[in-house]
Amino acid sequence: MIPLATVIWLLGIIHQTRQLFLESPSNLSTIAGESITFRCAAEKSPEPIVYSQWKSNTGSLLGYHQEGVLPGHQGRFSYVKQNAEELHLKITHVNLDDDGEYECQMLHPEEGPIRAKAFLNILVPPQLVYFSNYQPNSVIAVKENTPLNITCVVPNVKPDPQVSWYMDGKVMSRDVKQASMPHLNKTFTVYTSLVIQPGRSDHGKIVTCEVVQKETETRITTNTTLDVLFPPSEPIVEILGNPSVLRAGDNVTVACAVTGGNPPPDVFWYHENKRLQSHSTLDTRTKEIRNVYSFIATQNDNMAEYECRANNSHSGNAKRKALKFEVNYPPASVELFGESNIRYGSSAMIQCKSLSSNPASQITWVINGRTVPTPTQREFFMENGIVSSSNISVHSNELSQDAHQINVECIATNPEGSSAKQHLIKIIGKTFFLHFYCNVAIPAPPKAPRITGLEDRKFFEGDIVNVTCEAQGGNPLAELSWYRGSEKFDTENIFEAFGKRKKEDEMVNGAHNEVAGFSSFSTLALRVDRTMNTQRLKCEATNAALDEPLIESQYLSVYCKFQINQYFNRASPFPDPPRRVLIRPAESSDQRLLINKPARLVCGTLSSNPAAQITWQFSRANDGKVHPGDVSLNETTRDNGYNVENVLSFVPTEEYDGTVVHCIANHPEWKHSVNTSFPLNVMYPPKMLVNDPVTVIMSEGDSFKENLTVRGNPAVSLWQWRKNGVPFDHTIGRVFARGAVLSGKQLLSTDAGVYTLTATNSVGSTNITIKLAVEYSARITSISTPAIAATGDTILLECEAEGEPSKSNMINWYKNGEPLPTQYRGNKKAILRLNATEQQSGEYICRADNGIGVPAEGKTFLLVNSAPRVLPVARYSKTAGILGGVAKARCKVYAVPTVEFVWEKDEQLIKKNSSKYSIVNTQIDYSTYESTLWIKNIVPDDYTKTVKCIARNSFGTDYLSIPIIPPTNPEEPFNLTMTNSTLNTISVAWEPRFDGGSDQIFEIKYKKQNDDLIHLVNTSHTNLRLSGLAIANTYYFQIRAINARGFASGWTSPVIFATLNEDGVNIAMVQNREMKYIKYFPVLLIAICCILIAILVACCLLCSRNKKRKLREKTEMARTAINGGDVRQVQMYGTMMGHDGMTRHDIDDRPDMSEDEHSVRTMIEVSPNGYMQPIEPMLYESTGLLEYDYQSGRSYMGSSQGTTGRNITYANVPYPEPPQPSYHHHSNWNSLQRQSNNNTSPQHHLSTFINPMGVRAGPINYAQLDGDLV
Repeated sequence: MIPLATVIWLLGIIHQTRQLFLESPSNLSTIAGESITFRCAAEKSPEPIVYSQWKSNTGSLLGYHQEGVLPGHQGRFSYVKQNAEELHLKITHVNLDDDGEYECQMLHPEEGPIRAKAFLNILVPPQLVYFSNYQPNSVIAVKENTPLNITCVVPNVKPDPQVSWYMDGKVMSRDVKQASMPHLNKTFTVYTSLVIQPGRSDHGKIVTCEVVQKETETRITTNTTLDVLFPPSEPIVEILGNPSVLRAGDNVTVACAVTGGNPPPDVFWYHENKRLQSHSTLDTRTKEIRNVYSFIATQNDNMAEYECRANNSHSGNAKRKALKFEVNYPPASVELFGESNIRYGSSAMIQCKSLSSNPASQITWVINGRTVPTPTQREFFMENGIVSSSNISVHSNELSQDAHQINVECIATNPEGSSAKQHLIKIIGKTFFLHFYCNVAIPAPPKAPRITGLEDRKFFEGDIVNVTCEAQGGNPLAELSWYRGSEKFDTENIFEAFGKRKKEDEMVNGAHNEVAGFSSFSTLALRVDRTMNTQRLKCEATNAALDEPLIESQYLSVYCKFQINQYFNRASPFPDPPRRVLIRPAESSDQRLLINKPARLVCGTLSSNPAAQITWQFSRANDGKVHPGDVSLNETTRDNGYNVENVLSFVPTEEYDGTVVHCIANHPEWKHSVNTSFPLNVMYPPKMLVNDPVTVIMSEGDSFKENLTVRGNPAVSLWQWRKNGVPFDHTIGRVFARGAVLSGKQLLSTDAGVYTLTATNSVGSTNITIKLAVEYSARITSISTPAIAATGDTILLECEAEGEPSKSNMINWYKNGEPLPTQYRGNKKAILRLNATEQQSGEYICRADNGIGVPAEGKTFLLVNSAPRVLPVARYSKTAGILGGVAKARCKVYAVPTVEFVWEKDEQLIKKNSSKYSIVNTQIDYSTYESTLWIKNIVPDDYTKTVKCIARNSFGTDYLSIPIIPPTNPEEPFNLTMTNSTLNTISVAWEPRFDGGSDQIFEIKYKKQNDDLIHLVNTSHTNLRLSGLAIANTYYFQIRAINARGFASGWTSPVIFATLNEDGVNIAMVQNREMKYIKYFPVLLIAICCILIAILVACCLLCSRNKKRKLREKTEMARTAINGGDVRQVQMYGTMMGHDGMTRHDIDDRPDMSEDEHSVRTMIEVSPNGYMQPIEPMLYESTGLLEYDYQSGRSYMGSSQGTTGRNITYANVPYPEPPQPSYHHHSNWNSLQRQSNNNTSPQHHLSTFINPMGVRAGPINYAQLDGDLV
């Protein structure tokens, strides 16, 4: 727990810091692309603030600059200031890279360094919201009560917005889940899913995904509509009019109503499992589908079932509801069974049975005109009605006195009507009286009947012919009947008592029977027509003595009427054509015509004379051909006509559908022809109107929509989709199927495949294939694992890749950027055969490139067994650390197999993880290893030691010696190269060296050729991309390293790089090409220059020797004057000037002095014991040093190059003792001044110890020194 005092102390410091700022920077939020300004101003003070700067969000310092645009950052960063106490940072066109923490840093003259932080929050409003698996504003089909997961995606936003779901405006909060995925650019993609189980009440509702980002006041939505699939309600059936009783012949209307159902169901009536022709209507207001069917009730409809069926594609089995009718109808007729002849005195049993009726019929018996009581009646229930049956016994004594037969009549009656039939029973052997004879009771057959009146046998149509049939004798007399073919003419019996004839009016087409004497006569008045031509006219004579009737027959010959032709003076018959012509399919059981199945149509004519000649014709375009067909029937009818049937055989194709076929019946003798038409309804399976297969080629991330046109008869009733043979319902991956439409959105490579559509109707089905190819860049799917081998082994490296399109030789092996001979196995596999040697060992790259996107690369290693080899890494060559601090020594080794590290110090093994040392070993890759030695609590003795890193394995040993030194300046980076250039950018890279014992950053200095403006940019990386440069210009680059302790290396030699011109040519290369001819200067000029330089060097050496000699003499004189003539040893050091180099001109405030004026010579007395100790400021923390005022009015900073040399002062120890020092307060101001100024070396701490014995009371006469010594 933190003590209260500590908390109060921290709060006080924070409060004090805030009070030092007149205007502290505040946190800002803005949308990408806008501009912001961080304001920072300090309190007014008598002394102006010397330094102020900003630290960016990347941790790099933006530097001390005046007002204006800062270098780098594409020119978007600038300082704004109006006085010394303020420094505002303005950033224009902010982007996501600018997001983060910024810090204003100022050096206050009284309080020292002050700083304040503020955050810049870049807001990225949502630009798009979409459903992951559905198109926007689309319709989602889902079965009722089936869980539906809808995911709403909001890509690339910052911060996370609020996502809400609505259904028809109502908030949906249940079963909502949200997750976000961060991206490297600090944005997020938000996924929100909603799980619902929509019911039929949700059909047609709109589901809305709303995204609201309060920070940017952005609101966007996307919608989709629910298409809930559900079955219809149970059918409701009724009989319209609600009749109490149905009677045969009534017009019956039945209705079936179904409510709901999505899609709307098909509603039809069925009878005996056959669909009836009826039509449905839809009430859009009530969503009721109603089917009404009307028919005329017949006796067959009694107890018949009419069923209503409602079905849609998502209801499974059809919904059914049936109606059963009870139709009342009378008996159509009755049937009588019993004997027709009985002997006198006997009886006969007669049975009467009615045909079916509803309700049951009551049977009544009438014998000889007298109703008799009905015996017991039985009833039998049949399929469509009730059959009534009754038996009665008839005795011959019921015969009247003058009759010889009994007339029995059966009448079947119900409320709807009645039907009756008579049965005649003849009495054999009854005595009856004739007035010329006595009573006779002997039965005798009559003579054969004889027909008169047909002697001519030829008649014209319309004539009336009287034909007589006579049968003589017989007991009883014969009963005569007339037949035309099998048709019996009606007969009226006319008897005259005692042989007298009773006259009656003649009846046409009717027979009149009479008895005259011992003969029976029957006269037939017959109107002949063409139907009687060649027909047989028959007369039958029967009596009780005959077991079989006696028959006489004649044949009629009927001629049509004749008509006088106005063009010819002769009579000619005028034949008639048939009354009608009918066409029907030959197979009555199947009324459909199926494609490619042989079909036959029959065209028939009835009763034509002469026989019709039938031909066929199709009404198709470009088909005027007349087809004769085949005669299948040519028969003569009873009416002397001809029934002709002609069969047309053909194989229907799709083109026949809708064609009208005509049947034409004619004859040369007819006045006109008779024809009829028959539309062909050819049923054929679905047919695609596009070529199969359909190839769709898309790129990854694209969308497509393919609409396949399908035609069939009947219409397609079922669509089925499969991907690579696996069925799917509507959606698979990012591909959607709706009917005959296949579409996809933001395709992935996994969406590629063969999609097969099966369209089915009642006739058959058809398939069409869509080959969806999703082009994507090649990808490495498999690569050999790193192989460890001995020298001489044969190694096979395999690499497999896929991509669309797949090209030959798209996979290749590389080492060090050079292609290698490769063997191929198809387009997806490449094999590299290697002979393991130390030269072959290393990294191998498998690169797959199919021409789409960026080539894919995979790497593996061939590791050949070898002894460890220490890798030369410049920054690992030494290590440094402050006294009491920590130093880090590292070595990197290449070895196969694994390596063991051992560290030694002065040939002594260093134990791991002691209080002094810690060792951490790391494997960088399969063959590279690194070991780090941490040296803690550094003491002066460590600076004289060297640590050794020893790496060993079973194949050998290698080592690296690393000296431990005090902290020092970092070493210059090297190998500054240009890695890329464009019209206005240059990318550079370099390699670092030893960092001097602390973390280092790199400062890049560049300027354009022929321009004095110098730009400085710092970075912690080893590469940099500079933008905003001029096109086709040359730039000079230098780099140096600055470590965390403020020490800097020297600048590297200038290197020339250039941007490209508009033609893409590197200007530096062109200039170098032009400059190559300079080396061909005349040899003479070079020789002269060399001679001049040699003379100049000789003169310099001579002058330097003379100068040193004079200085030595003056020094001897000074020592003699100070020490009473004793000459003491003097150790002399040269000037403390840095190396020549480029400096920052804008902040170099040195006065213009000559080199001699800046020259400082230091003369140190040697202690009597001969021991000298240097005081090195870099060995200690600055707060621990004692600083003395020594010629404070004079600057010893030298130039900006001062940091490149080691400026050391010495003191004699252990004696004489130093005087008591005067302490000076070291504030953060001094520390920051030393560390922040990257162009100056740290202050020189001069510690001077004066021998008390050497102190003189009077001043030294410096005039003796000629002003040359201090």
